[in-house]
Amino acid sequence: MKWIHILANEIKNFDKKTIFILKKGLLFSLFLSLFSTSLLAFYEKFFAFPILFKVGISLLRTSLMFAVTFFICAIGFDTIKKEWN
Repeated sequence: MKWIHILANEIKNFDKKTIFILKKGLLFSLFLSLFSTSLLAFYEKFFAFPILFKVGISLLRTSLMFAVTFFICAIGFDTIKKEWN
């Protein structure tokens, strides 16, 4: 649980530009995951298009990977930026 507090403090100390990019990236990932969830819900109702399942699952995985990547890159970028100054 201590590492969660360390991570929360690290996020609080981010630069404003880094926070802006992180928020936009997470918002993009959220919209992509909502779109993929709606595709999967449509597939659940009408089993007519099996390709819809593959597209929905692929988009869901992609959106989750985008969210994790934005988060990790924001931490790395902020750390590098602090070391350069």
